[in-house]
Amino acid sequence: MAKNKNKMKEKALSAVNKIKANIKETYYNIADIPSASVQQLADFIQKHPETQVTKKELLGVSYTFYRLNLSDESFYLETNSTRILQLDGFSKGNQFVEYRSYRDSYKLNTPIKLT
Repeated sequence: MAKNKNKMKEKALSAVNKIKANIKETYYNIADIPSASVQQLADFIQKHPETQVTKKELLGVSYTFYRLNLSDESFYLETNSTRILQLDGFSKGNQFVEYRSYRDSYKLNTPIKLT
């Protein structure tokens, strides 16, 4: 019985998060506000030619750390294989994204305002 309640709660939270992401994305599109998801930002950081990459193996697990500093923006990305563990983005000294895989603040496909 408790398992069923937990499953229902997880499904409801997932549905609410999807709805919130869709509403945000629609609003940003209508208002013409530049936005990107955590996944899109991570892809951008990993593929940018100026990104500094450091790889480490800790306790038998491989981690990759990315740092990208542009004129007004800076990014820090940490991955384990293909999983995004952490992503921080700053624009003109102000943090506009703080993603941690162990928290529920942002989902990978939730749009984030870039301005």
